[in-house]
Amino acid sequence: MRDTAMTSHDGRLRSTWRVVASVPVRLLLSLGLVLGFAAVGTTAYWADTATFTTGKIEAGSLDLQLGGRDPVTGEIRWEAVGLNQSWTYSVMQLDNVSPGESVSMELHMRNVGTTPLTFTAVGTSTTNDMNPHLSATTMLGGTANNVGTREAVNRTGTCTGGTPWWTNHVLSTTGQPVTPNNTPIRMNANESIRVCMLAGLSSAAPNSFQGTSTTIRVVISAKQVGAP
Repeated sequence: MRDTAMTSHDGRLRSTWRVVASVPVRLLLSLGLVLGFAAVGTTAYWADTATFTTGKIEAGSLDLQLGGRDPVTGEIRWEAVGLNQSWTYSVMQLDNVSPGESVSMELHMRNVGTTPLTFTAVGTSTTNDMNPHLSATTMLGGTANNVGTREAVNRTGTCTGGTPWWTNHVLSTTGQPVTPNNTPIRMNANESIRVCMLAGLSSAAPNSFQGTSTTIRVVISAKQVGAP
């Protein structure tokens, strides 16, 4: 009887242990299942993208143009259009010049670009054949006027009004600044200025100057405001 009772008791203990032991296993399995779902759930995220564009970005332009007044029509004819252009203004000439004669002309300048600029200028003669008796005067805002004829040997040019830049400046192959103290002159976009230029042969020019010739050359260098 005792053996039977003990066997029955041992059976109940084993059965109870199986029940108790199985509880943590089920809890762990259940917990693992929950964690598994949680891990899968974190792989999906909402996302969005927003893009913006700017307005047009366009490079500015710089174009310093030169012009002269047509002696027949009186209209300004613009030349040196575009970058690094040269212009020969035939009005600024004296053929068969005699001592004491002179000629004046108006040089018009305009900035047709979109960028403000500053410019400096250097004047020379292409030869020294008339040095030191060839001189020039420049007047910012001056008005040119010419009287006399070649036949009468009394051609005389004048610049009236304006602000002096050069005054009776002797020309040679050595470049000299045209603007006062070589100070850069500013021109805003679409701005224009007028410069009167007067060139003449001194009345003291010697007889040896007969048959000589030269050309006045002015190089105007422009750059955008703020450039070194």
